[in-house]
Amino acid sequence: MKPTLRNALYGALILCCAAFAAFIFLNGKGKSTLPELKERQGALAEAPEWATTQANYNKLTAELKTKPTEAKALLQLAKVFMQEARVTGDYTYYNQAALDMINSVLAKDAQNFDATCLKAMVLLSQHRFADGKALAMQGMQMNPYNSFIYGLLIDANVELGDYPEAIKMADKMVSIRPDIRSYSRVSYLREIHGDVPGSLEAIKMAVSAGFPGNEDIEWARMVQAHLLEDSGKIDEAEQVYKLALTERPNYPFALAGLGKIARYRKDYPGAIAYYEQAKAVMSDASFFEELIDLYRLNNQPDQSATCAKATIDAVSADNTEGAKKQEGGHFAERQLAFLYLKTNQLDKALEFAQIDQQRRPKNIDACEMLAWVLYKKGDVAQAATFLPTMRGTNSQNPELLVKSGLIMVANGQKEQGAALIQKGMSLKPYMEESLAAEAKMHLKA
Repeated sequence: MKPTLRNALYGALILCCAAFAAFIFLNGKGKSTLPELKERQGALAEAPEWATTQANYNKLTAELKTKPTEAKALLQLAKVFMQEARVTGDYTYYNQAALDMINSVLAKDAQNFDATCLKAMVLLSQHRFADGKALAMQGMQMNPYNSFIYGLLIDANVELGDYPEAIKMADKMVSIRPDIRSYSRVSYLREIHGDVPGSLEAIKMAVSAGFPGNEDIEWARMVQAHLLEDSGKIDEAEQVYKLALTERPNYPFALAGLGKIARYRKDYPGAIAYYEQAKAVMSDASFFEELIDLYRLNNQPDQSATCAKATIDAVSADNTEGAKKQEGGHFAERQLAFLYLKTNQLDKALEFAQIDQQRRPKNIDACEMLAWVLYKKGDVAQAATFLPTMRGTNSQNPELLVKSGLIMVANGQKEQGAALIQKGMSLKPYMEESLAAEAKMHLKA
């Protein structure tokens, strides 16, 4: 799963869904139809690992044609699909393909540890956090000495808002295997709890623990750049994005990162160009979300409206699929709340923010979203009820500080609120334009 630990970089969008059957046995014979490995297009087809991915797929499918129920090969093929989802952003197709492989193994051996881990990982990527945690707990009972299962439990507990339990799981994971996976999670937990220098230290360790150019290493660089941005160091963040593009040309999240830097500098045409490049490589939700704002800021309202409608339609369809099926699609209520808020559809934003917060009431991001929608609707007293949870971990996220401060000011806590607004703006004065403008107006007043 793409770490659900970086919500700003989550999700996949505008994907082609394909229906297929994982295994069809005819007349008792071992004939099978396996999910296809889709041909990559454009820059993704030039990525260094593509040839290896194709070779692994061909080897495994050839083996499964003669041994269609071989558990090891089925799970290796599931891993190929899950990694391909991560690289291409086509989570809808590849998650289902992986689940078909995994479920066929679990149907014969419900205690298969690897299959249990992989299924928990897919469920977490679908934002089925409670289900993913329950399955990961089963896996921990099967093998309490495996570091990977603790990583899944960290992810699940973070998303459900059980941060003390996430820390316990992180301690166990690091003690078993200190590597890029464990260091990345330690970094995020430190960030959540307000230790940005410690978070940067851990993510640098993660970057140094792997091979430059690998997707997981360059993803870790994106986290490093994000932390630098939230610390007011956009020049350093820009260099990290450029380094990632040197190590992995056309890496879409690095292109998007340079788009963010351009936006911070008010170079809206340049930012649009970077995001257009990024979405040409991968249709990730975050790219489209940024373009909605950038087209508007660049005096292109028609393009902004078109992008917003397409994005909302696609995310809504995936969310509807997730609600209808036990396995399929993914829960995207927070993303929909964000999109409706961005397009000033406040009633719809409130509807989806409430669903997300009710599903995980202790999660700081879910509470922040709901509180901010309520504030925008003028229900400032109700918004303030979520402040204790929003600020419960002492997160120093600049946007969270500013929003908390504005809610406090609106509820008469002017001195405390102004201090939080000032702190957030000092950390990141170039944050989203309308939020920065509102913060400056209150500070000036």
